[in-house]
Amino acid sequence: MIGLMMVGLFGCSSNPDFLPEQVLQHALDRSHEPSAHYVEVEMKTTDGTGKEPELILMKEWVSKDGKRRTEAEAQDGSAKTVTIHDGARLIIYQPELKQAMVSDDPELLQIGQTSPKKQVEQLLQMIQQTHEISARGEEEIADRTTYRVMAKAKDSTTLLGDQELWIDKENWMVLKSVSTSGNIRTETTYTKVELNPDIPADTFALELPEDVEIQDLNEMNSTREITMEEAVESIGKTFLHIPEKDGLAISRIELTELQGVLKRNEVNLDYRKDGVPYFTMSVFPSQEDSEGEEQSAALPGEKPVKIRGQAGVWMEMNDFRSLVWQEQRLSYSVLFIDPNLSLDEFKALADTMIPVQRG
Repeated sequence: MIGLMMVGLFGCSSNPDFLPEQVLQHALDRSHEPSAHYVEVEMKTTDGTGKEPELILMKEWVSKDGKRRTEAEAQDGSAKTVTIHDGARLIIYQPELKQAMVSDDPELLQIGQTSPKKQVEQLLQMIQQTHEISARGEEEIADRTTYRVMAKAKDSTTLLGDQELWIDKENWMVLKSVSTSGNIRTETTYTKVELNPDIPADTFALELPEDVEIQDLNEMNSTREITMEEAVESIGKTFLHIPEKDGLAISRIELTELQGVLKRNEVNLDYRKDGVPYFTMSVFPSQEDSEGEEQSAALPGEKPVKIRGQAGVWMEMNDFRSLVWQEQRLSYSVLFIDPNLSLDEFKALADTMIPVQRG
């Protein structure tokens, strides 16, 4: 996931003597897909609050036939996660929690299997118009020669903020990246790279202890259509909704049963205006009652707002617009669908919210 977010940030360059397009084409033409490899990676994240950076240490083994093992843990050895892709199953094992998630879904098995070169080709399309690119020459990372490229966001509301990448000249792996998005700064560095190592076959086998709780990823986060009364029962308390009037109607009510870390029930109300999709409102229990507390923007495009007298966060990024607030130990998240629906218009609708009437 991190690699997918960090790779492919090329566009226009202000330096006519060393165009990133030339670097890109040259590298793509000459590079070859890395086959078997073993790498060690450090990922450091800071949130701008002055806290100590969070450091995650990772190791990854990849075989010639695409099998993969990844181990990640905090600097003190806690929160370890082992992920195995053996060609037939995906296993995500958390020893401390004594939990494992497994899947044989072909779509899930494809996650993380995209080659570095393909990642570049895909993500290039996403950011060509959003960043100013400058080439910074070549540097050595993990004893390998890389291209160093800076991608500076043209607009502060861009989903991907400023990026700096060190790209392996031989095989197009991103060996170092520095990403800044809002208050979040993430630095990922490969500290060791071994190409075509001799990896024992049992590296990609994992015997789970008998006391481990196993969850089937194929059955997690199920979604089904429900009634309004069932929605209240699923949340565990009465929640607020916008009444149906003046052409506004609820077209569908869905329950999403999230598993894993979140493990909560979430109700989604799809609203239409005169038969046209208008917005979707999701309701779920809050982990903490932060009603009335000021919320600060942490990502590009976010800004604090007041909604129904509560502190909320409004995000507007290109065509994506959302609003989130908490009230009476419930979280409300609204995704704006109709491009003509303004924040002020929704605030007026929100002021009419009433509790769900149980049959």
